[in-house]
Amino acid sequence: MRAGILVLLISTAAVSQEPAAEELKPGLIAEFFNIGKAMEEFPIIAPDRKPDLRRIDRKIAFEHTTETFPGTQMSDHFYVRWTGKVRIPRDGKVTFFTESDDGSRLWIDGKVIVDNGGLHAMEEKSGEVDLKAGDHEIKLELFENDGEVGCKLSWESTSLAKEILTDTVLAHKKDKDLDK
Repeated sequence: MRAGILVLLISTAAVSQEPAAEELKPGLIAEFFNIGKAMEEFPIIAPDRKPDLRRIDRKIAFEHTTETFPGTQMSDHFYVRWTGKVRIPRDGKVTFFTESDDGSRLWIDGKVIVDNGGLHAMEEKSGEVDLKAGDHEIKLELFENDGEVGCKLSWESTSLAKEILTDTVLAHKKDKDLDK
């Protein structure tokens, strides 16, 4: 009888030491940086630089505007980085689209999929990638020099009509400051 209790205690201890699954919350973490000077390309952000604004965006569907970027006080000379995960519903090729003014760039699992860089009015570019079903790291960057600004992120596949990605497939690791 004691041996059975010991085995139960050992197996319970082994289970409780397994790492907990990361808790995902809807939307992407947005980090805004006021650059304060004209740019023609993506700025280099020092690793220790803190963002001027952090928030959660449930989708990236910002129409172009000459006013401040929605939800910020920034209108010119800024950079924003959205990070998190994108859930791919089934294995296969997926086409991602960024539409932006000025430059945008999309990374999936550390690889650039769409490069829509440079100074330009709202312009859409796309890139295709073969992905397995499940969660993949996503990073979207936007820089704004001056004038109008906007950014949209969408996708399509053989089983999915083109649409804006939303928090039904975009998520981030729970953040102690943003997810209360």
